[in-house]
Parts: sequence; structure tokens; C-alpha cells
Amino acid sequence: MTIQVLRASAAELELVRAIRRTVFVEEQAVPAELEVDGRDGEAEHFLVRVGTLPVATARARTTAKGWKLERVAVLGAQRQLGVGMALVRYMLEHAPAGVVVYVHAQEGALGFWERAGFVAEGPSFEEAGIRHRWMAFRGDRRQPG
Repeated sequence: MTIQVLRASAAELELVRAIRRTVFVEEQAVPAELEVDGRDGEAEHFLVRVGTLPVATARARTTAKGWKLERVAVLGAQRQLGVGMALVRYMLEHAPAGVVVYVHAQEGALGFWERAGFVAEGPSFEEAGIRHRWMAFRGDRRQPG
């Protein structure tokens, strides 16, 4: 199994959106109008392929708090195979220097984010009907997860 993680090109944005739609709207019942938030234009997009098959995506954007990893989505059949961790590692390696890297992690995925080097800070909160925690990366960007 060959996992390839790259920045998504403009031509690949429809693939990115299709993966997000499958994971968030169809599987997790996030309302489509919340998933499509109008911020794709201000974000860097990432795409993971296993062989030639697009299987995961995420985006990252600069906010007042740092560099936010968001919309991290792995298709169901590819979960537990290291695809998500490969994606996060790549994003961390390409994060801007000198800024906090953080995520609003779904509570059900806290273990994944902890293994990647993130630490939960503050109380839980609701986003799109799902409980989340604010987590900041506290590991070594060269050796995450």
C-alpha cells in the first residue's frame, strides 16, 4: 500500500469536497451548509491517495490563534491504516514556522490527536452538533506521532 500525501491542486478541490461530503455530511450528519463554510479559498488543501485512489483530505489556514488544521477526513475503508497519521505528519512538516498549530478535535478522536503530539487545552465545546476539544501541537514537528 503506497500512501501519497500532497497539497491539493485547484483541479483536485472537487475530490477534496467529495471526501468531506462523504465523511461529514453523509456519515456524521453535519449539515451541508456548515461543512461548506466559504473558507476554502483562504486555506491550503491536502489530499491523500492510496495508489491512485483519493482517500483522505484536510485543510489548514492561518487564524488569529495560529495555523488551524481542519476538515480532516478519511474515508471509512481507509481508517486504521495509518492514512490519517500520514496526513497529519505531512501537514505538520509543512506548517509555518513559529506559530501554534492547533485543531478543534472531535472528542471521539482525541486519542488519535494525542498520538500525533497534540494536547487538549480548555473545556469541551460543541461544533456542528459534535463535542470538540481545542488541542495544540506540543511535539516535535520533525517527529510527530
